[in-house]
Amino acid sequence: MNKPDVSRKPAATGCRGRPREFDTQAVLASAGQVFWNHGYHATSVDDLCKATGVLRGSLYGVFGDKHGLLLAALDHYADGSIARLAERLNANVPPEEALRNALLHHVRAASALNAQRTCFITNATLEMSPDDVALRERIESIQRRTITLLSAAVIRGQASGVFNPTLDEKAVGEFLLCITQGLRVLGKTPRDEQQLTSIVDLAMRALV
Repeated sequence: MNKPDVSRKPAATGCRGRPREFDTQAVLASAGQVFWNHGYHATSVDDLCKATGVLRGSLYGVFGDKHGLLLAALDHYADGSIARLAERLNANVPPEEALRNALLHHVRAASALNAQRTCFITNATLEMSPDDVALRERIESIQRRTITLLSAAVIRGQASGVFNPTLDEKAVGEFLLCITQGLRVLGKTPRDEQQLTSIVDLAMRALV
């Protein structure tokens, strides 16, 4: 007599059932928009359910709680943001032009937002509670990945002879991270594109 197949668990019922029957990437994108627009503390689980179209029990079943969903949404946003930064920095143009274009992306984003919102990562950093270890570690990881890309761009510029070869590339990477995040924060108050572009031009002159 054959044994029953127990390798598949029966589908659960009710609001907590079948938690993975949704597009996780789409849910993270929608949840990220809510956190981005309103901040973590002002966002309720009901807001997230409404935005994602997923029941509370299903969200909890996959992400644990609201904080877990924030971390996952931040990862999703950061992965896309860092991939786009890498693409801009590795463009088939001279290294100084690639770096300036990458910085100008933040100028255009900041000036276009008109104080509506800045960057999801920047917002989460500014709102982070001192005792939120998980969020702090996540943001530190994102910053390290960003600094690595910026430092590599500096090295390419040094190798081509356009950037000062005595500069410490990691220190410059930290400096450029400050510039990008600062541009986002300045965008919270009215700034036109030319005002912010002058900051990028000054930063570029500091590298030669």
